[in-house]
Amino acid sequence: MVPRQATRVALQLQLTPALWLQLTLQHRMNAATLEVPEDRETKRRKIGQELECTSLVSRVCALDGALILSNRQADLMKQINAFLGIRKAELLPQPFQPGVLLCVLCILLWTLCVYKELRSVWLSLEATMQISKARRTTFENGVFHNISYGRYSLLLLTYAARATIASVLLAAGILWLARTTSIQELMLNAVALNAILDVDEFLFSCLTPIKIQHVMQSLEPMHVKYSRKRSQCETLAHFAFVSAAVVLAYFLLVGPLTETMLVVKRELCGGNQSFVVSYNRNTQVTHGFVTAKAAARDDGKLSVSELAVKKHIGISPETTPGEVPDYILFSGSRAAFDTDRQQDMNEQAAAYPFCIETQLLKEGALLNGNAHMQPVAEILLRNAGLALGYEMASSCAQLRSMCNRSDAALLRLVCGETCGCVDPLASPWYKVTAQGCSTACLHEADLLSANVSCEDDETGRHWEEFWRGYEEAVSGHFGDEVTQTSLWYTVNQTIQGMLSQGCAYLHTEPQDFVTGATWCEGMPDLFKPLASICPQTCGCSGFTDVFPSYCGSSCNV
Repeated sequence: MVPRQATRVALQLQLTPALWLQLTLQHRMNAATLEVPEDRETKRRKIGQELECTSLVSRVCALDGALILSNRQADLMKQINAFLGIRKAELLPQPFQPGVLLCVLCILLWTLCVYKELRSVWLSLEATMQISKARRTTFENGVFHNISYGRYSLLLLTYAARATIASVLLAAGILWLARTTSIQELMLNAVALNAILDVDEFLFSCLTPIKIQHVMQSLEPMHVKYSRKRSQCETLAHFAFVSAAVVLAYFLLVGPLTETMLVVKRELCGGNQSFVVSYNRNTQVTHGFVTAKAAARDDGKLSVSELAVKKHIGISPETTPGEVPDYILFSGSRAAFDTDRQQDMNEQAAAYPFCIETQLLKEGALLNGNAHMQPVAEILLRNAGLALGYEMASSCAQLRSMCNRSDAALLRLVCGETCGCVDPLASPWYKVTAQGCSTACLHEADLLSANVSCEDDETGRHWEEFWRGYEEAVSGHFGDEVTQTSLWYTVNQTIQGMLSQGCAYLHTEPQDFVTGATWCEGMPDLFKPLASICPQTCGCSGFTDVFPSYCGSSCNV
């Protein structure tokens, strides 16, 4: 009996610090995960950034499986929803909470397991106290007739250690279970705790010599007197002990945990999620942008970058050498990659020494079919279509109807002829490098303008297209509906005057009220000079000093 008791105590003494260490680590992890509301709110402000036109916090709360950043927060939201039995958008507790019920049941199971150990200690102590004490231990035929004072003291110490360890394990196990936020981990933790109390039994069965095991098995049972009254009182005490442990664990641990979960979800996912902000240190202004709701991604629609990656996975050069990626334009070096990903459209438009469509994509063009340039141009074309919602575009004609969209800068870069960048009389909207028209295409347009008469031509369709497209172009450029501003009444009068009186009205209203740009000189970020349509009114003919830079070459004769 003594060796086995000593083995149990030694094993439990070794396992108890390990459990406390794991409990401490679990507590720290939960403390880091279930932060106080102020810290969670701070984190929410920090992660407010734009990801494919949806805010990161809205994607976290929508449990977006494609997240690369903040996936730990997304996993936490999944655990909270499953634990409390609530849906993604719900912020109020439900009557039935699976995690709470399972946690209470696991705590009850663990309490019963530890109580079984404590009861075994008490019965062993009571049986030991019935053995006669003497100077020497007498053991015959599986019965202890006498027990020495030394062995008796050692047994008492062993029982005290077992009771202490069991009590510590009870408290540590309840704390561990009550701080587990994942239902899956809750089940595993409950099984792991139950196994702790059985480890000494396993080791005793496997490592103790058979002779000692036979001696232990041959011990005669010791009788303990039980009266009816004592039995009933003990049963009542046992029930009260177990009930008190479970009830206290619920009100002191599990209940506050559920409240903390609700607070965390409200702080992270409550209120308005569809916006992102960024602070401009140069202007000292905080800028914001209203984003789409992440719930719209539940239909499985991929973002542009996600679709590009998905398309490339199956045709990567490592698996099928020689294949050209559908959408990804790879850089030749790390330095080139850093430069390419930070390049703006002005730099991109100036980077190509030729007009891509007229010199490369068109059948019979000078560079058409070039082994190095053709694949690059086709990748750019497919990217231009993908940015506008058209997958795997193969020609500029397929995307012609999208040329005048404010977000079609790449399309105008690739399809300069189709989108009017090489037409000197085309609508001036977007015919600038900042909006995608390459420097080479605009140079071609300037060369062609030499064949155009240096006279006003407001009767053509391009003049009307320009003024009819004012609302869409300016609204798309600034991101706000220009019709909702106080200037729209004045601007609309200008538009109507231009449509009715033609180029002559440029003398009446030479400047745009919204952009501040002079019509004849154009706006480098949005439209080319209207001098291409109204050269006489804009002073391109009959100049007396320096030839205006915004005038076409047809007037420089």
